[in-house]
Amino acid sequence: MANGLGDFARRIRIRGRQVEEGVNRIVRKVALIADRELVLETPVDTGRARSNWQVSLGSPITDEREPYAPGEGLGRGEGANAAGALQQGQDRIGQRKSGQDIYIQNNVSYIGRLNDGSSAQAPAGFVQAAITRAVGAVKNGRVFDGD
Repeated sequence: MANGLGDFARRIRIRGRQVEEGVNRIVRKVALIADRELVLETPVDTGRARSNWQVSLGSPITDEREPYAPGEGLGRGEGANAAGALQQGQDRIGQRKSGQDIYIQNNVSYIGRLNDGSSAQAPAGFVQAAITRAVGAVKNGRVFDGD
C-alpha cells in the first residue's frame, strides 16, 4: 500500500512539472505574439519607436535605445528595426522561467501620441489592438498548437 501511495505522489509531482512547463510555454507564445504585433504595427518614420519595443524579465526597462537601423522617412514597410526589436524580444522571452513576469514596453516619449493616432500609418489604439490579437490567439487555441 505504501508503495502505491509513493508511486501516486511521484506521478503527481511529474504531472505538476509538466503542467508548469506547459503554462510557461503558453505564456512565452502569447508574449511573442504580443511583441510581434506591437513591433509590426508601430508606425515608422526614423525607426526609433519601432526599435524601442523592449522585452525584459522580472522588472521593466526604463531607458530608451537608439534605433537598430536609423534613417529618415523609413515608412511602414521598414524591416531592419523590426527585425532587431523582434530578435531582442525573442531572446528575452526564450529565457523566461516559470512564474517570471514578462514586460513589453516602449519608452519613447511620444509612443502615447502615436497610439492616439498621430501617424497616418497606424490607427489610433494600435497598442490595444495588438494586445487584443495576442489574447485572441489564446481564445482561438493558436498558442496550444505545436511548439
